[in-house]
Amino acid sequence: MAQNVTSGYGSYVNYGYEATYGTAVAGSRTFGHGVKITHDRKNTMEKIYGLGARNAATTVAKKYEGTADVEFIMSNGSFFRAMLGAEADAGGGPYTHTFTEANTIPSISILTGTELGTTDEVTALLGVKVNSASITAAVNEAVKVRLSCFYKTETLATSGIGSQVAETEVPFTFAQGSLSVGGTTIGFVQSVELTMNNNLEGVWGLGSRIKAAEVEKTREYNLSMTVSFSDVSLLLQTFFGAAGGPLATSTPASVACVLTFTNGAASTALRSVVMTFANLYLDTEKLPKDVSEVLKEDVSGWALSCTNVVYTNNTQVDIGSP
Repeated sequence: MAQNVTSGYGSYVNYGYEATYGTAVAGSRTFGHGVKITHDRKNTMEKIYGLGARNAATTVAKKYEGTADVEFIMSNGSFFRAMLGAEADAGGGPYTHTFTEANTIPSISILTGTELGTTDEVTALLGVKVNSASITAAVNEAVKVRLSCFYKTETLATSGIGSQVAETEVPFTFAQGSLSVGGTTIGFVQSVELTMNNNLEGVWGLGSRIKAAEVEKTREYNLSMTVSFSDVSLLLQTFFGAAGGPLATSTPASVACVLTFTNGAASTALRSVVMTFANLYLDTEKLPKDVSEVLKEDVSGWALSCTNVVYTNNTQVDIGSP
């Protein structure tokens, strides 16, 4: 078979949770619909100069570094375990899969490749940890997810090409979403973006170019939204901390925040993802007024913690688990 130039239709990307950091597992899980991946590699090369010549004398390779960005349409919640760390199954049809914060997050293997003809590209990214996850919902769009990841190392083969695992759940859209702040559902939300950040830092040691560990540092939950302005009390007074304007000597009180996507069905047909955050503070608010535009309020802030993310479907055990 001849070697071929191809497009993404000849590629695939699946993943599985590792039992040991950096040890390959089978890629039995799909991230979601419409998946895309970009993986970047760095040899961290350095040119070495010396006296006696203007040209570099040699080159050395230092740390080996890999990153991967995965984009997809949200249709399941299994990826939250890679972001938050812990998962528990419950229920009896429908079933709930509750993801909660842990001080360490699990690593995954990402299996990807491309059919090129006689010699293929078959790559396993090993020791992958999710540094940040961004979830975006906007009017007239499907719910989009972007995972930014670091990985330890990888293997490359030229045969044994795999295939894309089929996603069985239906994508969520903006029409299936709702946002609650301080116990009040916010109306006319035009867009919302939630970003979770693990602030990972790679650790290398003497004796190997390959990363030894990926360390979790501070954790962040940032939220921004655009809302058609209709009610002062919904967000503006929460931002001020009082009905009459900004507080003079104290910090506005925090509120709870819940971002929900659901198909609205019942029993075993229910599919939903409910993200609950505690201690949300609104840091910035912008309200442009233009006679030719609908008034839209831009608000951003952060939550101090994630209470949990609950994914509901009709699968008893989340198959994102090892």
